[in-house]
Amino acid sequence: MTLSHSPHAGRLAAPACALFTLTLGVNGAGCTGSDTEINKVYPSVALAPEVLSFGDSPVDYSTELVLTVINIGNVEANLSDFVFGAPFTLGEHETVVPANEQISIPISFLPTTYESYAASVSMTTDDPDHPTLIATLTGTGVYAPTPDICVAPLALDFGAVTPGSVSTRYFTIGNCGDGPLNVASMEQAGSGAFSVIGDPTGFTLAGDQEVNMIVNYAPVVSTGDTQTITLNSDDPDEPVTTVTLIGNGGGAEFSYPVPEVVCPTDVAPRDTVTLDGTASYDPEGNEPLTYAWLLIDTPTGSQAELSNTSNATAYLATDIAGDYAVQLMVINSIGVPSAPKTCAFTAVPEENIHVELTWSTGSADVDLHLLNSSGQFYVMPDDCNWCNQGPNWGTSGAGDDPSLDIDDRFGYGPENTNIDSPADDTYSIKVHYFTDNGDTSLTATVKVYLYGDLAGEASAAMTRDEVWDAGLIQWPDGLYQMESSDPYEAPRRTCQ
Repeated sequence: MTLSHSPHAGRLAAPACALFTLTLGVNGAGCTGSDTEINKVYPSVALAPEVLSFGDSPVDYSTELVLTVINIGNVEANLSDFVFGAPFTLGEHETVVPANEQISIPISFLPTTYESYAASVSMTTDDPDHPTLIATLTGTGVYAPTPDICVAPLALDFGAVTPGSVSTRYFTIGNCGDGPLNVASMEQAGSGAFSVIGDPTGFTLAGDQEVNMIVNYAPVVSTGDTQTITLNSDDPDEPVTTVTLIGNGGGAEFSYPVPEVVCPTDVAPRDTVTLDGTASYDPEGNEPLTYAWLLIDTPTGSQAELSNTSNATAYLATDIAGDYAVQLMVINSIGVPSAPKTCAFTAVPEENIHVELTWSTGSADVDLHLLNSSGQFYVMPDDCNWCNQGPNWGTSGAGDDPSLDIDDRFGYGPENTNIDSPADDTYSIKVHYFTDNGDTSLTATVKVYLYGDLAGEASAAMTRDEVWDAGLIQWPDGLYQMESSDPYEAPRRTCQ
């Protein structure tokens, strides 16, 4: 009996009946051969790119790029023994590459000096043709304006404060660097007797600029309170800064109730979001808890409201795209409140074209119109509006038809029109100030989302029965072009 070994499934000289084929000089079912041979299937891997260049990167800032491991074999590939050189680091990644698939390996570059760096990353595989994969890593540390967060004081002691009264202090958030500073989030933990007035997130501090954060202390017990405020910023060497609040000696032996929120993901406009606080608890066992939900941020123009605010589960109907934030505070059975827990999320349109209209007064009826390139104002079927809310425009099914999903007739809006899979065309957006209902002039605002991203927004002052041409959408280019014409008198007021 003779034994031969072929290392590659894609290069076998004879057909294989299974992963392993054994032939003993006779014809098997569907297999032929006069010699004995074993054919084994192996992975076949490659690494791309072979040189990963980070170029010029600011000193003390981390930049991330991705290596790709491709497996064109018919069995999975296993990776191990990763070796890399500083200042390059590997992020979390898979170590198994499925057959005929690929995986990504994140690589970070954090230069600490103004010089050029070169290193490599290598890994071991079970591909006999490529037992080791190697990529060269290069990058240069360069100067760039850098933010430097300065917080003072890092501890606020309110001293002795009688329960039922309020004491006020403040701390300062400053930028001691020469690059813009952004505070991404502020998290509070501990006693709910402290409340911060305002929110430092969402705005940018220039170099040498600062902002004062007011803190009120309103104790409900005399045994002392503490709270920590954690600021997460884009300061490259101090991304996390903690401020400690102390009242009535601090109450170090006391554990405060803890709010827990399951924050929603994959939220779209017009979704009803469930906010789950049922995992909240009191370490001291002083339960049941009382729940207090608060809507603290909505997109400009939103009329969203939070419901079920005194229960463990609250609900929020997102009416427009953008950023929302909700806080939960829990109070234990002896009246001690927790620090608030914030849940922030973004409503992102699912449709490829999503147009929103809001306006500045509380009674007027303002209408959104979306027309295809054949459309005329209020002429069916090519103008989608309040009297033609779901016209049939296309020839490829309902996906390219528009839909007016919200028609608000009594103030502020929003109204929105959507197309899931638009046909290649030029679409025009028009706004009609239909009825004032006692309001006078107003400002109408249109926001256009294309492929889920905000492509642009525009505003115009309008009076009753005026039409504003708010812009054009070029598809499939995904471009929104604002128009410069002033509002004009409406040629008609209903569908024809």
